[in-house]
Amino acid sequence: MANPYYRRVHAGGAAVKQLMTSSEGIFIADDRLRPIWRFFLSLILVFAVLVMTSAVLGTTFRTAHVHPSLWVVAFWQSLVGLAGILGGFKVMTATFEGRPLGSMGLAFHPRWWKELIHGLMAGAAMLFLAVIVEWASGLAHFTLNSSSVWRPGLFTFVVFALAAANEEATFRGYSFQRLAESITSAGAVAVMSTMFGLAHFLNPHRTWVSTLNTALVGIPFCIAYLRTRSLWMPIGMHFIWNFLLGFFLGLPVSGIMLPASILVSKVKGPAWLTGGDYGPEGGLLATAAILIVAVYLLLGKSIYTTEEMKALVFAPVKSKWPAPPTSIVASLSEEQANRD
Repeated sequence: MANPYYRRVHAGGAAVKQLMTSSEGIFIADDRLRPIWRFFLSLILVFAVLVMTSAVLGTTFRTAHVHPSLWVVAFWQSLVGLAGILGGFKVMTATFEGRPLGSMGLAFHPRWWKELIHGLMAGAAMLFLAVIVEWASGLAHFTLNSSSVWRPGLFTFVVFALAAANEEATFRGYSFQRLAESITSAGAVAVMSTMFGLAHFLNPHRTWVSTLNTALVGIPFCIAYLRTRSLWMPIGMHFIWNFLLGFFLGLPVSGIMLPASILVSKVKGPAWLTGGDYGPEGGLLATAAILIVAVYLLLGKSIYTTEEMKALVFAPVKSKWPAPPTSIVASLSEEQANRD
């Protein structure tokens, strides 16, 4: 007959084991942390990088008694923030997926530069679809700037390139990809595009249309990633929209005017249509342009995932979630079961 002590231990061990199994089901699947929890961890990482970057740069500027311009601050925030986010995501991809950082969409595969150029062309087309209507209808007027703008233009190029890479890694990178694993790609597009729009909610001159359109423009960026499983195309689209909008056309970029531009713009008409002081993305003319390009990205036959990216993204996960330690109670329970 079994010892009553061991019988009680066996019952307690079974209860603990059931509780651990239930908890593991919530957090762990297939010996790995579930994608939804990896998504939340990545959000914490992004927030921590944002806070630490602002704190470090603010302390540095105050210590050096420097009062940089908005664009100099944007440069350093984008540079330091991008380094921090990529470093954090590199650790996460290695820990949870057992894959290199390139699997997040930044691999230099054979077609990466073609995807980047394709993104530049698609982004430029999206912008000019909106602006040409404004110009043709007499709502926008452009004149050539007589001042030299090439030196500030080079700096603007670098700032917008860093900002585009930073924001795409944040909103279409690891976080978006893990969320897509959890709630489907369509759900992830809706959530991350909404977050993208809300991230610009405090920009100057924002309106409900500008917030809606900023969220909406996240959709073609997401589609570009999902069709290629690479971030080069959305980075190209994001960069060229901002650069041509601000530096070439002289229009506000999400409510912010550049100090120098090739053309000097003058826009009239209702802000809900043209975007007003927020820029074209704040008006309904841009809404139509965004939707047209989104359909093109969704159906375009020249947009596809290369075999190299398929191998990186869809290869079997190598990293295993560590096995939970065996408790003393569970060990005694197993020992009694063997004796019985």
